[in-house]
Amino acid sequence: MSVRIHARWVTSADEDILEYLRDRDLASPSEITRAIRTPATTRRVRERLRVLSQAEYVAPLDDDYDVYQLTIWGRLYLDGEVRADLLIPEPDPRRPGHVLG
Repeated sequence: MSVRIHARWVTSADEDILEYLRDRDLASPSEITRAIRTPATTRRVRERLRVLSQAEYVAPLDDDYDVYQLTIWGRLYLDGEVRADLLIPEPDPRRPGHVLG
């Protein structure tokens, strides 16, 4: 296993979210909130899932963003095969969890 290349935009909650999704096929934001080590609200987990989705590390399974799964890019990141510092989603300060552009 390679070492993960972190980036400033990746939070400890993001790491926990990705690791949780690696161990499950699908999960809802509320399920993830209850399971991860990092203290977070469901709202904060939803925001981070949107950022991770913009980075293509996770993908929502429906238009309501109620269920997410890990993508191949997310698996590659967790395995240390993708550098998070090469892709920088920029959170929109006016809309937490949404990315500019």
